Amino acid sequence: MGYLINFIYKAYAATPSLSEGELRGSDTVGTFITKLYPWAISFGAALAGLMMIYAGYIYVTSQGNPDSTKTAKDLIVGALVGLALIILAGMILRSVVGIPEVAPT
Repeated sequence: MGYLINFIYKAYAATPSLSEGELRGSDTVGTFITKLYPWAISFGAALAGLMMIYAGYIYVTSQGNPDSTKTAKDLIVGALVGLALIILAGMILRSVVGIPEVAPT
């Protein structure tokens, strides 16, 4: 359990912070997306990770119930598809808008 708490703490610490006035100063859509993207990708990846942990819990506690195992497998597939979409969105944004690589701080 301590590893999970340590992982969540490190993921939260690596999430870039946004001040309220920082986004209001964006004069173009590209600038707005460039400032919002690092925060959004961190949030999406953390959410996908939490969904996979939750699905794993459902799978382990299903005790062979076919409905519960199907639900857990669907949640895992959904989280992985969402993570893939986040990664693809980053590739598209880097090629179209020119957003730099996201590096942990």
